[in-house]
Amino acid sequence: MNTTETPDTILAAGTPAPDFTLPAGPGKKVSLHDFRGQPVVLVFYPADWSPVCGDQVALYNEILPEFQNFNAQLLGISVDSLWCHKAFTEHKNLQFPLLADFEPKGQIARQYGAYRQNDGITERALFVIDEKGMISWSYLSSPGVNPGADGILSALDELAGHEPHTDKMIVPVNAHDHAQGPATAPVTLVEYGDYECPDCGDAYPVVKELQKRLGDKLRFVYRNFPLNHQHPHAQHASEVAEAAGDQGKFWEMHDLLYEKQQQLEDAQLLQYADQLGLDRAKIQQALDNHTYTSRIKEEISSGTRSGVNGTPTFFINGQRHNAAYDVETLLAAINKALEAKN
Repeated sequence: MNTTETPDTILAAGTPAPDFTLPAGPGKKVSLHDFRGQPVVLVFYPADWSPVCGDQVALYNEILPEFQNFNAQLLGISVDSLWCHKAFTEHKNLQFPLLADFEPKGQIARQYGAYRQNDGITERALFVIDEKGMISWSYLSSPGVNPGADGILSALDELAGHEPHTDKMIVPVNAHDHAQGPATAPVTLVEYGDYECPDCGDAYPVVKELQKRLGDKLRFVYRNFPLNHQHPHAQHASEVAEAAGDQGKFWEMHDLLYEKQQQLEDAQLLQYADQLGLDRAKIQQALDNHTYTSRIKEEISSGTRSGVNGTPTFFINGQRHNAAYDVETLLAAINKALEAKN
């Protein structure tokens, strides 16, 4: 994403943010001026229940601590009714308000230049508003594209006087990572993945094929990025993989979890531990005590700050791969990285 882009159709940086008051639920209203003195992130999106919108808000919900680190308030806005928002919020277990720009339809979206008149929906537009109520950053995405969180976080970084990040991997591969292949390999492929994500399941055999074709030229690293509110078993699956790693069998468990992706209940995870000859009691204890939660959160944070908007996301020699992840596309990108090394 080009985080400096400000399309002409939405309000630009340096513009006072129009104040508003909108319903946030039955009998509850939220005003922009309620948050004066802290950054505000406005997320205009087309519609509850659409696949892209669902993925987008689920991502923001997952990484709310990242926004809270800046004391930033996140507000979602669409033209859906408050009752539609209520059902959507409960279904997604959202922990931030969704505001109903329902009547007059799109009135606030129009003020921000974020209303699609012909379609009768809001644009997929993002705004970061500073403590004084000025727009410090705005971005318009295609309706069918999840814009992710990296642009928002860069804008919040800039507000806080931090150095904005890029599409490079923020946390380099290190001794704490799970890796296959020689450390001296000319190309390192890093995947941020979710064991319950169907797309990650599709990517699993792709990575296996790449490893088969490239041999010692490729080092593969896996990092956890469970989308817990979308995939209720993903967190425990990651924790079990980490616990298996401490018993020397991370990759065996990793492979088994993807091969049994439709069977990730806790009882089944413990059966996999038995199957691999692991200490079942230690695995159970790790789940009960959430022993590996902090490590997993660190990986989620590193991914978010590196522009991970969903799973799977791949990095090739530290550069985010912003294309398809079929065998031939990834292989072409890896070969390009090999040529650059030579």
